[in-house]
Amino acid sequence: MEQNEITNGTEPATRPVFLKVLCILTFISTGAGCLISLITPLMADTIVAFMQSSEAYDEIKMAEQIRVLQAGWNYYAPMFLLSLISLIGAILMWNLKKIGFHLYTSANLALLFLPMLILGVAVNWGGILLTVAFITMYAVNFKHLSK
Repeated sequence: MEQNEITNGTEPATRPVFLKVLCILTFISTGAGCLISLITPLMADTIVAFMQSSEAYDEIKMAEQIRVLQAGWNYYAPMFLLSLISLIGAILMWNLKKIGFHLYTSANLALLFLPMLILGVAVNWGGILLTVAFITMYAVNFKHLSK
C-alpha cells in the first residue's frame, strides 16, 4: 500500500515509485559509505597487508589505493559526515521534503572532490558520472517534493 502524507489538509501526497527506488538505492549506498568510513581507518593496516600478500599485487598500480586506505581520520571523518548528510537528505526526500534534495546534492558534490582536496588524488570519473546521474534523477522528482 502506498504511504501517504497530508500536504495542505486537502489531498494526500504520494511518493512516486521512481523516487522510492532512488531513495532505497541511496539508503543502501550511503549506509555503506558511513560504515566504510568508520571501519576502514580501523582496519587499514590489515587490508593493506592482505593486498600486499596477494600474488597479483603491483605496487605501482595500487599505490593510490593504498594511500587512500591509509589516509586515516583526517579523510574518513569528513567522508562519514558527508555520507551521513547525504543519508539525511535521502530520508527527507523519502518524506517528500525539498531541503533533502539540497542536502543530498551538496554532500555528494563535496564527496566527489574530497579525495582530491585532502589526499591530492585524481577525481574519479565514474564517481562523477554516477553522482551526476543520481542528482539528475532526483531533480526530475523535485516537483513531487514539498517545503
